[in-house]
Amino acid sequence: MKVTVRRKLDLKQLILLLVSAGIVLSVFSALMASYRVHERAFIKDTLASNQAYAEKLAEVTELFLESLNSQLRVSAGHIANHFEDRDAIDAELARLLAQTNSFDSLVVINAQRKVISAQPSSLELTGHTLDSSLAIPIELKAPYILDPFVSPAGNLMVSPTFPIFASDGAYLGFIAGGIYLQGDTILNQLLGTHHVSEHSYVYVIDKDKRLIYHKDNQRVGERIVGNLAVNKVLKGESGAAEALNSQDVNMLAGFAPVSSTGWGIVSQRSLSSIVAELDVTHKNVLYSTLPFALAILCVTLIAGFVIARPLAQLAQNVSSLSPGNLRCIDQTPAWFFEAENLKSAILNSSELLGQEIKELEQDRKMDPLTKLNNRFAMQLWLDNVKTMQYQFSVLALDVDHFKSINDEFGHAVGDDVLCALAGVMKKNARCHDFVCRSGGEEFLVFMPFVDEKRAYSIAERLRIAISEQPMSIPRQVTVSIGIASWVVNRQSIKETLEMADRALYQAKRSGRNRTCRAQVHCDAANNDVAQHAV
Repeated sequence: MKVTVRRKLDLKQLILLLVSAGIVLSVFSALMASYRVHERAFIKDTLASNQAYAEKLAEVTELFLESLNSQLRVSAGHIANHFEDRDAIDAELARLLAQTNSFDSLVVINAQRKVISAQPSSLELTGHTLDSSLAIPIELKAPYILDPFVSPAGNLMVSPTFPIFASDGAYLGFIAGGIYLQGDTILNQLLGTHHVSEHSYVYVIDKDKRLIYHKDNQRVGERIVGNLAVNKVLKGESGAAEALNSQDVNMLAGFAPVSSTGWGIVSQRSLSSIVAELDVTHKNVLYSTLPFALAILCVTLIAGFVIARPLAQLAQNVSSLSPGNLRCIDQTPAWFFEAENLKSAILNSSELLGQEIKELEQDRKMDPLTKLNNRFAMQLWLDNVKTMQYQFSVLALDVDHFKSINDEFGHAVGDDVLCALAGVMKKNARCHDFVCRSGGEEFLVFMPFVDEKRAYSIAERLRIAISEQPMSIPRQVTVSIGIASWVVNRQSIKETLEMADRALYQAKRSGRNRTCRAQVHCDAANNDVAQHAV
């Protein structure tokens, strides 16, 4: 009878195999955990960034439309005084068209829907009668922005209008400014100037789900259906979500409505670009890790020639190592230098990896510019408040005229101003206060166990400290502050934040550089300071 003897691994090979498997599995599980954490962080940050950008762009668009309305108001007043003078109307339209690049064309239409003047004169629209579908401004006799339509000259456009009234109040007609939606137009320049990143892009839809702006000019006028972000933003919602676009590509979209027109602005980035960027990052991490892993294997092989048993036991423990459980490695007997070195290297590597993951979690809670807490950290803090059920007051701060600072001195200087303000807030905050940047030039300060009256005093002291803080620009920087207090079982935390926000906007409407309490009249910035100061 022939006995077949199978060749078995010797002890040195077995040690090398087990240690190699253990290190590979440990590195792989650590990389996979790091990859998942980074992926979630990238997606959350991208959604938040796209939402913030869409909201800011919606705000800019509102300001642009308000500017158009103001320009038309001035011209409407002038035309009302010379409504029977065709030359005077032509001259006013020509002046407005030459003075600003906001409009591509201008027309004046009387109450009978007849065009009595148009600029530029090459349009040849004078004497034409307006289509009844575009006569809403005559019915409303109020400022109105017409839905996108094709003009008699064949251009897809939107048109803000403003009514013209005689001195005795009689309705005469309206003036309309045309803004083309295709080509190199003022609206396209406004919406296409900035992007969140090179992989992100913006599009704008009207209330009938038609594209009125897109980076692909040929798609302007196309109707979008079945898009989650589009459906939400046209309901007046602002937020962020993963959604399939019209090409069935999974996108990370942030959206915000333009309330005055019913438009929706969507800023989005494809999920595949996030994954591709993450893959490149982790490939670099892997390439950087390989030399160290190979070095550890070589040391393990050399040590295996000297003493086998401790290393075999160490290899066995490494092969069964689970993330976060280093106890079995620490308890492995290693009474000689090589085994102790290898054990220390594994423990240190795992500890460093855990520290990196911990630092990554900390970075997720911090605003990278001001080093204050961000909205993610704020939500964690509020969740703790709900659990502990203790009263707090919140200050909602907004920098006055911050857009003008960016426009006049540049965004880098604007960032310096935000950092300086963050420093003042941290300096004036108590050790248990929670200070965060909620977005743009807006900040929130949560003060546990502080009632509304005391919060007002603290807010006034903070507002004065900010106004007196030297800045890197030759002008005073001020803030407006809204105050609200949350008392357990009185209202929800969400309602409290909304009350603080409304109080903030009341402070803005009341002249800025002042503090307002929720549901309480606003006190002037410089009146009764001594009475309320701490």
